Amino acid sequence: MNDQIQLPPNYFYHRLPNGIEMLGQYMPSLSSITFGLQFDAAVVNEPEDKAGLAHLFEYMLFQGTKERDARALNEAFESLGARKGASTGLESAQVWAQIVNTKFDETLALISELVLTSTFPKDELEQMRSIIIQEIRRRDDEPMSRIFELVRANFYQGTALARPLLGTSESIKNLQRYDLRQFWKARYQPNNMLFTIAGKFDWEHVVKRVEELFGGWTGAATPSPDQRPTPAPHVALEHQEGKQEHIALMVPFANYTDPDYYPALVVAEVLGGNMASRLFVEVREKRGLVYSVSASQSANKHIGGLRVYAGTTPEQAHECLQVIVNELRKMEHEGITADELERAKVQLKSETVMRSEGSGARMGAIARSWWFERKVRTIQEVKEAIDAVTQESILDLLHHHSLVHPLTVAAIGPLSQEELVGDILA
Repeated sequence: MNDQIQLPPNYFYHRLPNGIEMLGQYMPSLSSITFGLQFDAAVVNEPEDKAGLAHLFEYMLFQGTKERDARALNEAFESLGARKGASTGLESAQVWAQIVNTKFDETLALISELVLTSTFPKDELEQMRSIIIQEIRRRDDEPMSRIFELVRANFYQGTALARPLLGTSESIKNLQRYDLRQFWKARYQPNNMLFTIAGKFDWEHVVKRVEELFGGWTGAATPSPDQRPTPAPHVALEHQEGKQEHIALMVPFANYTDPDYYPALVVAEVLGGNMASRLFVEVREKRGLVYSVSASQSANKHIGGLRVYAGTTPEQAHECLQVIVNELRKMEHEGITADELERAKVQLKSETVMRSEGSGARMGAIARSWWFERKVRTIQEVKEAIDAVTQESILDLLHHHSLVHPLTVAAIGPLSQEELVGDILA
């Protein structure tokens, strides 16, 4: 039941008449199943004056349906031995559950109850509102968390990708039950839903159950607006007295659908992915300028970003930033060594295998690849794509994506722009 779409062995696809798409990966060695319902119902879909609505919605889904209150819902999931949850990102949201495969039918029925008949009770809203405001306060008290929001807000400025995931205390206080219901009606529609499952299952039975529970669902969500930011060189500082300076840098890089995506992963790994990386060696081991330094690849639908973080002291911050920028410039001009390439490949392939051994990881992986690329990538295909990266393909990537322009620099600490940056970016 693959609906004419060519897929590798043990992968399945089906599309219901109302627009729901279904993907599955059969893993016969497991006795568990993880399934998820993914929607375009995330931060970018919030009304401009409703920051934090998608995150609040995630919490409120589990607070009551037409048949059960929050306590009864929890007891129903626990009676099945089910793990359940939800997550909200910048561009998509997901509701998921993990169970032994014999409990699939009952668990799917509970998830459908959440998605189709949630009531967003007012008394629970006040409690969830309080919890999220506490989350926001904790975020605001932790510069290491806040620095990533600061660099992202400035990197993606002018688009919905710049919005804070949690919202603000003021915006959360102003959200009402009506806002939740309107968001639900607008974004939780069958043409906006991707069902993914991984583990040991009977695909025909899975399709039958999804059709029984969701097949009569009608309605349509409007397409999400494309977010295509055009980052510009920028320095953003948040003054905070103290003995720490938190620094984050971000530069446009390959996104999920870019042919250079896997070379970009290798670059991030070589630059700051482990204790043998260039930044760790040059900034921490040789000079002792930081207590923490790292680099990672951040990717959205239409834009990716290379992100660097360093935690240091105000006295060492200027030199720290100088060394980081020098290393970015050096890699851009020279590429990486053969030894660095091979070590990065081994590390990335090991992480791929270790992350992909369970049904939860595979469910997430096929949902992500279909959401962004309209294809599924097997573990073997990912390993082959990593193996295909060469020193020449790295240089080609760095020819198309500069590591230092346009560079967004964000910092939280006591230093002024002149004290921190000076002429480093000149």
